Amino acid sequence: MSYVDVLLIEDDRVLGGALRQRLQLEGLSAAWVENCSQAVEAFRRQRLRPAFILADIRLPDGSGEDLYRRIIPYVARSTIVFATAYGELAQAVRLVAAGATDYLTKPYDVDALIARIRAAIEAFDDEDASGAMPENPFLGSAATEAVATDIQKLAAQSLTVLLQGETGVGKELTARFMHAHSPFASGPFIAVNCASLTDDLVESQLFGHRRGAFSGAREAHRGLIEHADGGTLFLDEVGELAPKAQAALLRVLEDKRFLPLGGNTPLKAKCRFVASTNADLPEAVRRKAFRADLYYRLSVGHLNLPPLRERVQDILPLATRFLNDWSAASPAPAAFSPGAQEALLGHAWPGNIRELKNRVLRAAVTADGPAIQESDLFPEGNLGGPVTVPDLSAARADAELRSIRQAIAASGGQVGLAAKRLGISRTTLWKKLRQR
Repeated sequence: MSYVDVLLIEDDRVLGGALRQRLQLEGLSAAWVENCSQAVEAFRRQRLRPAFILADIRLPDGSGEDLYRRIIPYVARSTIVFATAYGELAQAVRLVAAGATDYLTKPYDVDALIARIRAAIEAFDDEDASGAMPENPFLGSAATEAVATDIQKLAAQSLTVLLQGETGVGKELTARFMHAHSPFASGPFIAVNCASLTDDLVESQLFGHRRGAFSGAREAHRGLIEHADGGTLFLDEVGELAPKAQAALLRVLEDKRFLPLGGNTPLKAKCRFVASTNADLPEAVRRKAFRADLYYRLSVGHLNLPPLRERVQDILPLATRFLNDWSAASPAPAAFSPGAQEALLGHAWPGNIRELKNRVLRAAVTADGPAIQESDLFPEGNLGGPVTVPDLSAARADAELRSIRQAIAASGGQVGLAAKRLGISRTTLWKKLRQR
């Protein structure tokens, strides 16, 4: 594995060369590639592990979204910032919602960028050194108490588990928590994006191969299952598996054995399998896009993880936790203004917890005053499209929902206190929130 402070992905040779030179003068190690393909190759072949990634949003062989989709399997802990011109601002916002850390508009302040890179490297190194036990991402909420309990129960078993939920709800965090509290905790946690398991290479990727197994196999190669030996193999977005990959995975789940390409003796799969998906797998089974037998093998333990919009009472506590975590390492505002709290509660959170964390951390960096304001959290303003005139019942429901949000914000996220202020029961408040 190659450690590097910064990976630059920039097709402008003058800008890329100047940035790399400046980083090197600052004593930072930097790698520079010019397009999406070179970036993916650097992760695959050179096994780069950068603390900070700065990528242009427009590259010769793809957009920022194309690039992000291809490098997601390799950048779980890296700070990822996209550089954009004003005309691509909408794409930059979508990238942040999808999980990127932030975006910068050109021209940007290089001195401020250097300071930010140093903070990212420090946080990256601290996480390496801490070895902190992962938290149950659904613990501490009345609405998700049952989910949290199921996660803890399944964690202690050896069953294969399928985690289902929208992008950003915390599927990998849940998988890491389950690994840390499982009989396999002393082994490695290996995560793989299933879209990268291509039909032509899947058996080598999963099972490995022996020297001379095929043309070009000059050395033996351990597959993902061997790398996860004694630990957990996390199959992220398992719904993206190609047909041949589905068949290969099914064989392992059925027999708990696999045969490396070119090998003569089957090996035992001594790892736990945890899979995740944001797809409707039962529907994919009905369409014959996903094997029914594989679906049933994966879903021995099946958990549906709720989206953030169904966990309204969790929004402010989570936002506060993210802010406090950031403030512990860097000077930052200590609280959210009432307007910011109301905005947090009113947002639909299409990117779920990942989007919430990204918005809070960006606001903590950019806010000027002692408290974070709505404009710090949502600098893009209202992107909701044309305004429509609602009918009377819709207007009444909207006003009621607005009052509930204000009460929850004023109560610091405590639903019981908010219900008391509104003069309604806690049960009634929950019903109204579910009807939103």
